[in-house]
Amino acid sequence: MKKYWILLLCFGFFASSFAQGDYEAFRFSQIDYMGTARYLGAGGTFGTVGGDFSGLSTNPAAIGLYKRHEVSFTPMMLSFFKDNTTYYGTSNFTQNPKYTVPQCGLVIATSIDNSNWKAWQFGFGYNRIMDYNNTFRADGTPDASFISPILANANGINYNQLTADAMLAWNTWLIDTLRGQTDRYFSPFNDANLNQTAIVKQSGAIDEMSFTFGGNYNDKLYLGISLAIPFLDYTEQTVLTESPADADDLMGITSYKVRTTQRDRGAGINAKIGVIYQPINFLRLSAGIQTPTYFWKIRDYYNREMTSYWNIPGISDNQHHEYTYSYQFALSTPFRFNVGTAFLINKRGFISAEYEFNDYRMATLYANDYNFSDENNMIREKYGICHSVRVGGEVNLTPKFALRAGYNFKSSPYLNSSEWSEGFNGSAHYGSIGFGYRNKFLFVDLAYILKFSKDNYTLYQPTAPVQIKNTTHRVAATIGFKF
Repeated sequence: MKKYWILLLCFGFFASSFAQGDYEAFRFSQIDYMGTARYLGAGGTFGTVGGDFSGLSTNPAAIGLYKRHEVSFTPMMLSFFKDNTTYYGTSNFTQNPKYTVPQCGLVIATSIDNSNWKAWQFGFGYNRIMDYNNTFRADGTPDASFISPILANANGINYNQLTADAMLAWNTWLIDTLRGQTDRYFSPFNDANLNQTAIVKQSGAIDEMSFTFGGNYNDKLYLGISLAIPFLDYTEQTVLTESPADADDLMGITSYKVRTTQRDRGAGINAKIGVIYQPINFLRLSAGIQTPTYFWKIRDYYNREMTSYWNIPGISDNQHHEYTYSYQFALSTPFRFNVGTAFLINKRGFISAEYEFNDYRMATLYANDYNFSDENNMIREKYGICHSVRVGGEVNLTPKFALRAGYNFKSSPYLNSSEWSEGFNGSAHYGSIGFGYRNKFLFVDLAYILKFSKDNYTLYQPTAPVQIKNTTHRVAATIGFKF
């Protein structure tokens, strides 16, 4: 059963993008850092500036700037997702809100007397590094029915040996044998003019729990190392409906619906090491490396339901069948490298910039009973190097009140991004502003983040991809205490 499920996954028998191994490897390798409102409001540049818990996600040396104990908590992040989709010339608009708690952390800082090592620090907490929540809809008249690739794969297999999607299509009477044949099939939906609707609902996140140790050498050199355990939780449900565009029914079938649910759960491990160097009072330079994250056991649950609806007297309104598979596999994500620089403005604020590099071609899938060679080769052919740039700043309006702003850019993760028309290549732009209050013991921060991205989503082959323009509005609030 497991080997058969992997064959389905590998060869794309049901031709669905949400069940292809290479796309799973890519999806679970992506990072979209979240965290404290201060971090978000200033463009996420605290891997160089230091002194903010979420900065430890990009550079653990950021902990070296702490001189007092601190507790921080971000109990509120409200996200509003707006998606404009285009599918075979038809446009759609969807929007949905989501509430999350993206960060909580504790830092303990201990001073060292009579030594060039001024202090050591230990940090523990979690940070959300990827959020999958979104819902979008696509309507159009595709070139090929969802049944078409199922029909092509079924031909040559005896009807009593059909499995997976072909079995569902047979049991719901969406495919049938040609007269006098037992292994050749036809479907009224193949080559028909169809209306199609797909609703895709994604949910879940990657939350990373980290243990960080750092030190401050002579207020010039700040070092940090961390061990992190990311927890993966992803669910995607797609409901696809097809109906004839030119008639009330096709051989008595008014429409059919395919509901697909995929759920992935797993945990991994990675390590980070970083350094911040301050050669002169107003300048800081940083570098950080994150090892590949190794997800040693991702549990993949997959369920497919197919229902056909009829208007022939004597036949039930619908015919419903389903199957479920589960599998376990491992994943190694790419390593990440970042560098940055920050200019400090005489304790009145800062301006900082960071660059991050990762190569998605390094993502690799593993399993005990399957070598994933085809999927791993596909990863090398489809995905490439992604460049991320973060720029941000903060100015202290008064000793207690600060204003922040930032900008991020992520390049396309696809190897041949120029092939995607009109910039639907997975690149993204982020803009942010923030405001903060802090005194000797308490700080409160607010941030607003606006994200624009364009990407493609393939419902199944050989149809054209759904083009998605996503706009995300986020509001975050953080409260913290120093002692």
